[in-house]
Amino acid sequence: MSQPPDNTPYSTLEVSTRDPETFQKEVIHYPDHSYPQAVPVEQATGGATHSYYSPETAKEVVNPSNNLYPGVIPGPYKDANYAAAYPNGAGYPPSTIYSDGSAYPNSAYPTSVGSPINSSAYGPAPLGAAEYGGGQQPPTEKAAPARTIWGLPRRTFFIILGVVILIIIALVVGIAAGLSSKNHSSDSADSAESSGSNNSSPTDQPSNSTDEKLILDNSKITASNWTDPNGVIHRTVFFQDAYNSIIARRWDSKNKLWKTNNLTELMAATTTPLNPQPGTPLASASKDYKQTFETHVWFTDPGNVIRSMASFDALNRPDSWDNDTLDGARLETWPGGQLAAMWQRCWGADCEGTWVVAYQRPEGAIKTANSSTWATATVAVESKDVAANSSLAIIPKLRGPWLDRLELVSERVSSGKTGSMRMTSYDDTWNGADKRVTELQEDIPLPSPSQQFAATRWDNWNQALYLGLCSDGKTEGNHWDGKKMNSISSFQFKSGPKTNFTAIAMSPDAMFYGISNNEILEYSLDTSDPSNFNYVGRVYP
Repeated sequence: MSQPPDNTPYSTLEVSTRDPETFQKEVIHYPDHSYPQAVPVEQATGGATHSYYSPETAKEVVNPSNNLYPGVIPGPYKDANYAAAYPNGAGYPPSTIYSDGSAYPNSAYPTSVGSPINSSAYGPAPLGAAEYGGGQQPPTEKAAPARTIWGLPRRTFFIILGVVILIIIALVVGIAAGLSSKNHSSDSADSAESSGSNNSSPTDQPSNSTDEKLILDNSKITASNWTDPNGVIHRTVFFQDAYNSIIARRWDSKNKLWKTNNLTELMAATTTPLNPQPGTPLASASKDYKQTFETHVWFTDPGNVIRSMASFDALNRPDSWDNDTLDGARLETWPGGQLAAMWQRCWGADCEGTWVVAYQRPEGAIKTANSSTWATATVAVESKDVAANSSLAIIPKLRGPWLDRLELVSERVSSGKTGSMRMTSYDDTWNGADKRVTELQEDIPLPSPSQQFAATRWDNWNQALYLGLCSDGKTEGNHWDGKKMNSISSFQFKSGPKTNFTAIAMSPDAMFYGISNNEILEYSLDTSDPSNFNYVGRVYP
C-alpha cells in the first residue's frame, strides 16, 4: 500500500493561493433564455477599470451573524402520523415546553367556590292555623302550577335528556373504534413499507390514495447513510412537508421501520427557530468514524444564507437534533442555487475528515466550504464555466487506498438553449481543476428548479453513477465502470408504482429516492446493470 507524500495537506480542501473568481466577475444575459453565463468582462472609465461586482478573493472571510434565524416562527406544523388522531386538522399535540411539565402557563382550571345557602334569603314559612286565631283555618290555597324545565314538564325533560345521553355515548364509542382501526392500519402499513421488512412483493404495497397534500409541491430531497459498530445500516431522508417544515425520515436495517422527526417543530420553541425557504435546496451527509456517528443537513433561509441542523449523537440519541452554527460563518448562495454535501475522509489515522458543502456564490462561481474553516471557501468551478442556478452533486473519490479526493458535478451553458452536465475532479487542490473536467451529458435543458443531479459509488468506491433529472422529466446519466465512462440515455424504475419524479437523491450506498405523486419512493440500484432501479418501498407517508 503506497503512502501519501510527506507534504500532503492535513485538510484536503485547503485555500487556493490565487482565486480564479477574481477575474470572472460579470454576468451577460443571453437574449434567448433567462440563465446568465458569468464571463470575464470589465468596464474602463476615465482610465480606471471597474468591475460590476466587488472583488472576491480566495478567502471568503465572514462575520458571525447576530441573528441566525431571522423571521417569524413558522407554523402551524402538521405530521401525517397525527392526522388520524386529530381529524380536525389540529396537527401536532401541544408539547411540554415548560419546566413544570405543563403545556401552557396558567392553564389550570379555577376551582369552584361558594358559601352555604342563607336561609334568610327565602321568604317566611307558610302561616300556621294559630296565626288566624281560635280554630280558624287558613284560607284555601290554589294548587301550585306544575314545575317545568325549559318549558317542558320535568318527566318529559328527563326522558329526552336520557335519550340524548345514550346517543352521545354511542357516537363516542363509534368514533373511538374507528380511530383505533385507522391507527392500527396506519401502523401496519408503516411496518410493511420498511425496506425488506415484509414478505409481499413491492407491487402489493398500497399507494397513497389520500387527496391531502403531504409534501410541499416544490420540495427537494436528500439522503445519507452510515453504519454502526454492530453492522446495522442507518439511512436518513430529508424533505419539506406541505407546511414548509423540514422532515427527517430515519430507517435502520435492524428494526426496518421508518420514523419521523419534524426538525422545524423541534426548534419552534427555541431561540433559533428554523425558517427555511419554501423549496429550499437540501444537502445531507453522515459520518461513522471510530465512536462518532453524526448526520447533518444543510438548507437556505429566505436570505439565501446556508443554515444547518445536525444529529450529533445519531447512535444513542437519534431523535435529538440541534442547530449547527457553522462556526458563525455566513455563506451566501445564488438565489435559487442548489447545494451538495459529503463527509470527506482525509489520510492519516488521526484525521477524522471534514464536512464539505458545495454551493454557488452570488457572483456565479461554485465554491466549497469545509468544517475545518467554515468561514473560508475555495473556488472549485469558475464563473465562466458554470450556469446560473446549476444543479450540484458531490461524491468522494479514491486516491490509491485513500478516500480523500472528490468529484463535483455541475452544469455549463453550451448554447443559448442547452447546457452540459460535467464532472470536475478535486486533486489535493482546486487549482487547475478546469483541466480535469469530464463531459457527462450534452444538450440537456438549462437549469430550472425541477432539474437536479445526484451521484453515488459502489464496488469499494471503484464504480460510480452520475444521474440527472432534467427539467423535461427525462432521467439520464453516466456510469463509470472502473475503466471507462458509459453514457446512459434512459433509466428503468422497475416493479413500483407509476412515477412522475419532481425531485431525486441518492445516498452513498447506491439507494435512490424520489418524490412522485405526493409520495417518497425508495429504489435500489441494480449494480449489474446501472440503468435499472428496483423498487424497495414507500418512505413517506
